[in-house]
Amino acid sequence: MLKEYSPLRQHDDGFRRLFYDDFFDLYIWYERNGGPILGFQLVYDKVEDPYSLTWLAKEGYLHNKIDDGEPGDMGAKMSPILMPDGLFDSVSVEARLQRVITTVEQPIRDFVLEKIHVFDNNMLGRVL
Repeated sequence: MLKEYSPLRQHDDGFRRLFYDDFFDLYIWYERNGGPILGFQLVYDKVEDPYSLTWLAKEGYLHNKIDDGEPGDMGAKMSPILMPDGLFDSVSVEARLQRVITTVEQPIRDFVLEKIHVFDNNMLGRVL
């Protein structure tokens, strides 16, 4: 089940929430606390082979592989980066997410699941 990480640091330009489990991280971005949802990012398979699906109201869908960074000069890994990466398996990700998102408030749950449900790989980079 997804749990909320409530001590999430906030910024001046909007409000965000994070829900997580061992497989998913779900970030929700709002205009302000209590305001409309501006977008979300669903990170999945975050330990084995991490990817993210992002939906932004002004930009549409993005699907990325998360490169966790190469070791730097001091042996520590560099910052992770997002790299565009082909097809998103919406059917299997949606099915798995449906099983664990039940602990998230229904308006958020319905919003995210609907965006994933209607997703088509031809939508990447389009505003919908």
